[in-house]
Amino acid sequence: RGLHIGDVVDEQQLDFRRGDFLIRAVMGLDRTSGSVAVGQTIDVGQTVQFQVRDAATADEDLRELLHGKTASAGLLFTCNGRGSHLFDEGDHDASLVYETLGSAPLAGFFCAGEIGPVGDKNHLHGFTASIVMFD
Repeated sequence: RGLHIGDVVDEQQLDFRRGDFLIRAVMGLDRTSGSVAVGQTIDVGQTVQFQVRDAATADEDLRELLHGKTASAGLLFTCNGRGSHLFDEGDHDASLVYETLGSAPLAGFFCAGEIGPVGDKNHLHGFTASIVMFD
């Protein structure tokens, strides 16, 4: 549902997998020059990979991140590009987090930019779900 560019977080790695990229939106293409406009500065020689966001992978990613987690409460900040825009149901992310937390309280809201880690640094993201869990 949308072409993105993944900027690798650690250039020292030999193999890249899911979670190794900071994902940025493709803002435009120039067929004349062959250039791609991205929502971030990309340096010459930097490793990038085209990414496509889809509901099945987004669901799998969130389930994998939540697997085995416990908390007494949580905060969920999910992109307004998710919800019913990406999934068949509007409360997809909240439902998964609530299932993980059981009957613990969950609060949050939709955002147009979320803050969360990739590698050892926090970044501003889009099309993500950022979760804070309290013990």
